[in-house]
Amino acid sequence: MTRLGCTCRIVTPSRTPKTPGERIKNDVRDAEKLARLCRDGELTFVWVPDPVQEAMRDLVRARYLAAKDVRHARAHVQMFLLKQGERYPAKSWTLRHRVWLADRRFEHPGQQIAFQSFINRVEQAEARKKEVENQIAKLTREWSLHPIVLRSKQ
Repeated sequence: MTRLGCTCRIVTPSRTPKTPGERIKNDVRDAEKLARLCRDGELTFVWVPDPVQEAMRDLVRARYLAAKDVRHARAHVQMFLLKQGERYPAKSWTLRHRVWLADRRFEHPGQQIAFQSFINRVEQAEARKKEVENQIAKLTREWSLHPIVLRSKQ
């Protein structure tokens, strides 16, 4: 609509004022009511992102999912270790913890293979998360809202 030159405003139905007892739905009544409320300035309009902003939001969603994958992969490693009776006494996922993980050996080859698979999954998830974060940092510098993003980090 905006490309055709029309003014388009989006209103959230939950933010539209209603009178008590108003239950009968009718397109004509709804249109008249919306026109009246708009004229009186009683509508709250929703901001609609442009395609670039929506793309950045998609990228942030991808980062969220990558971070979630990292958490789940790490949890699987921890659960496997607990099942084997292994427990790291200090903070997990530090450099020392990773060295400790690399030194773990298990009795059965199947356990060792499963453990290595879990570790590989963590590394892949972390690499994917880091890549998405690098892309966000790169694209943010070129984005029109870059100053706002910088201010929100402070």
